[in-house]
Amino acid sequence: MTFSAADLHAARCAVVLVHYNSARDALACLRALNALTARPACVIIADNASRPAERKALLEGWQALRRADGCEPPAFLHSGQTPPGTDALFLALPENSGFAGGNNAALRLLLATPAFDGVEAFWLLNTDTEPAPGALDALCARLNARPDAGLCGSTLCYAHAPDVVQAAGGCTLCPLTGRTSFLMGGAARSQALAADPAAVEARMACLVGASVLVRRRVLRTVGLLPEAYFLYYEDAAFGIEARRAGFSPAWAPRSLVIHKEGGSTGARGGGHASSKPARSRLMDYLAIRNRIYLIRSYYPGFLPTALASLAGVALNRLRRGQTDRLSLIFRAAWHGLRGRMGRPDNRNLS
Repeated sequence: MTFSAADLHAARCAVVLVHYNSARDALACLRALNALTARPACVIIADNASRPAERKALLEGWQALRRADGCEPPAFLHSGQTPPGTDALFLALPENSGFAGGNNAALRLLLATPAFDGVEAFWLLNTDTEPAPGALDALCARLNARPDAGLCGSTLCYAHAPDVVQAAGGCTLCPLTGRTSFLMGGAARSQALAADPAAVEARMACLVGASVLVRRRVLRTVGLLPEAYFLYYEDAAFGIEARRAGFSPAWAPRSLVIHKEGGSTGARGGGHASSKPARSRLMDYLAIRNRIYLIRSYYPGFLPTALASLAGVALNRLRRGQTDRLSLIFRAAWHGLRGRMGRPDNRNLS
């Protein structure tokens, strides 16, 4: 599938941020967005019913950033309100609808508002990221070079080791187990910058949702992000749907984005490049439930091997002395198998 629209550039893009109880990270992300070499058409924050103090800190902090930049304060909206044609929107959601739900609330608003009809792509960006000044320009350039591609990912680097790659845009996906693996994970940033993007794209199953530029046409054709997942694997499911609809994924090596990881889930990375975020019970539950549900949805023939692979997860938890996680693992797998999805009940995490 190719696109005949004029070249994509920052002024034809909107930035979508989903916030949940991480005002400090979100403000750092907004400061990085202020330093972009080219301004996007709009930045919208969807606040997923954060604690009042966190929501207030973010809104007031953003207002201060806008004042210092000589700009009007962001327009504050509740669900169902029509936004003005401004370049900064703060959407206060009544409940935590998850990563996909928060993004979708913002996307629905932008897609339905005539003032944003000129926006041709939407940059879905985590609030625990800090993009480099040229990050958006590089995403646009790669999509311009790949008219067959419908969405493009960034080079994600660890906040605690910014010269080390977390992911070159996306992941591989093993249908046998449902496990994803970051492309070029652990490589030096210089190695990623020198890599052939086409060779990496050829191995890519899906993009990492921390930084993805999506063409408007993809959303019109495929639909919005799948909200059943709540958090984790929705980017993989969306990528599978996009590819099946004829939209290839792309990677922009020079779209550099620092990623802190785990700001909303109680997980943070360690102090070295090989460390992974310490998994909270919520993180464990969602990752396992959603992994099984993904395989059930797209590769049902591999469900037996995917379920069997959870024995390795259980052994890892035993080695760490987390015997209390065993029942959680099997409960999560059962819920994924049965399609009990959406926002997790806290009783399932005990």
